[in-house]
Amino acid sequence: MIDKDIIDKALNFYNIDLQYRDKCYNCIEEINKKEKLSLEFSNLFKKLYIEEFTKLKDLWQCKGIDELFGDNVNPFITNIMVLLGYNYHIENMQQYNFDAIQIKIHKKRVKECFESDLKLRKKDGIRISQMLWAIYFIRARIVEIGSLQFEYESDSVVKIHIPKNTDLNVLSVKESIKKANIKMKQIYSINNFKYICNSWLLSKQIYEIIDKNSNIAKFYNLFDVYEGEECTKDILNFVYGIDECEDYSLLPTNTTLQSNIKKQLLNGKKFYLGLGVLKLK
Repeated sequence: MIDKDIIDKALNFYNIDLQYRDKCYNCIEEINKKEKLSLEFSNLFKKLYIEEFTKLKDLWQCKGIDELFGDNVNPFITNIMVLLGYNYHIENMQQYNFDAIQIKIHKKRVKECFESDLKLRKKDGIRISQMLWAIYFIRARIVEIGSLQFEYESDSVVKIHIPKNTDLNVLSVKESIKKANIKMKQIYSINNFKYICNSWLLSKQIYEIIDKNSNIAKFYNLFDVYEGEECTKDILNFVYGIDECEDYSLLPTNTTLQSNIKKQLLNGKKFYLGLGVLKLK
């Protein structure tokens, strides 16, 4: 049985708008009343928070909550899953000796995961991707240093993530990496690791259509880049703020990048993920 008191504490911990409390309560009641759903919820909770971290990575392939819980499930169930991890978050941040700045950043990022889809995309619950991203913070796999986020992938690999709306000024990027060289060693006790970045920002097709003096181009040139899987969906998400588009002619052209990408999509161009290995640490 899920205790509503935990929800109240989590909302307070992350400073999340209390307008969502009733939706949380209603969802909890549904979970507690349905035995099968409660069991499925419990099993997923263990996978997300207790079992080996690598086991949750296959969940990125899930397209909706029905794949996890079946049809007609309260869409707020993903938000509940995030909130119930707040105690683990506290423990994990203590374990890795996060300082006050990092703790503040982590709480802010989890709050964003909880609210972003609800406020910006007007969804009834957060997407699987937002739930999982929050878990990465809750399990203390990510630290944010300057303009970049750094994920502890393994003792030999650190993955670079670029927060949405980040100014990719190359000097700021290099400064973040310089500081990360020290911080990642301190926090995770690792040495001799390499940095990788798998992102639409490193797409060769994007690189071909942008100004070579732009921040994105300069960021691209920091890496040895290999081509990965098709990533048009990522571009729709990060560049246009939508999940899918059946008619590319309706895409906005508020920026030069949006305009150039739209032209390519209308011409049948496909975009592929860039798999980058940082050239120098």
